[in-house]
Amino acid sequence: MKPSDIGRAIAYPLTAPAVLVPLVVFWLLISFATWGGVLGLFLLFLVIPAVFRFQMIVLEARARGVEPATPGVEFFNWFGHAWSLFPVPISILLVWAILESAENFGLAAAGGTAFLASVFFPASLAVLAITHSPLQSLNPVAIARLLGRCGSTLWVATAFLFISCWLMYLSELMPAMLAGFVQLLLSFSFFSLVGSLLEPFGIVDEVYIPDALEKSTDELRSDVEKNRTDVLTHAYGFISRDNREGGIRHVVAEIAKESDPAAAWAWYFDRMLGWENQQHALFFAQHYVHDALRHGEDITALKVIMRSRLVRADFKPFPEDRPAAVAAAEHHRNIELADVLKRG
Repeated sequence: MKPSDIGRAIAYPLTAPAVLVPLVVFWLLISFATWGGVLGLFLLFLVIPAVFRFQMIVLEARARGVEPATPGVEFFNWFGHAWSLFPVPISILLVWAILESAENFGLAAAGGTAFLASVFFPASLAVLAITHSPLQSLNPVAIARLLGRCGSTLWVATAFLFISCWLMYLSELMPAMLAGFVQLLLSFSFFSLVGSLLEPFGIVDEVYIPDALEKSTDELRSDVEKNRTDVLTHAYGFISRDNREGGIRHVVAEIAKESDPAAAWAWYFDRMLGWENQQHALFFAQHYVHDALRHGEDITALKVIMRSRLVRADFKPFPEDRPAAVAAAEHHRNIELADVLKRG
């Protein structure tokens, strides 16, 4: 990367309106927040996530060689897209480590810690921008691979981090509002520089960094439960508007997408039986029996029929399923049930 390219990357927040305008807005909001007492603290609480989010958006956009998207109201939210806020705890942790080193081991140790932090931080941000995974941004293997690929230029970000921190310290001699602008500008310049240093390697869309850890069994089970609950809620909306057929059809279609349809049928049936109007569950049970018989799950079909008859004694499967249900009942020597179904 040429020195002129580095200069343009550092100056990018001032030369790109898509970055300069939000930067000025953030600066004004932060300045107002520092003067606003309790209201100012609340405003600062809203502005902080927006600033860090947009800085990560700038980094990722520069790594792709495109202009960043204009920040919207969703940026002023601590929830959602948590990966973009991860620089906050990383920064706090690194500053704490430097201060602790100075207090416990002296200035030389603090200097060494600061050097390691300045090497780690740009690489960690780069991994975070590529993977959107906070865990991967702390993964030594992922960081080592990134440095192996981009270390020949990423050191520029380390050097600029040292320089910008020194300039931020000196800016405290300026009027407070001007000092705030300089500090904010330097932080945006740093994120822009990191992204620009990545762009020539074209790695932002590559999947050479190990994927995030797979979800645990409990997490996967929780995701399935949440998805089924959402599906059932949506179906109930249809049913409550006198469109029972549409609601059941929605559930059946979602069951077909599941990796374990048998478990899904049982889950939905059990939840529907808990509704105030159990007639909807019995209508679903007819579809459940149809599917079970179609897949040769005779015992499941018979259990659903008998459980449904406990709710309503005259329950029967669909007419086209009754011969198969009778045969299943006779095969499993449930003659009484077979006789009842024959009378249908």
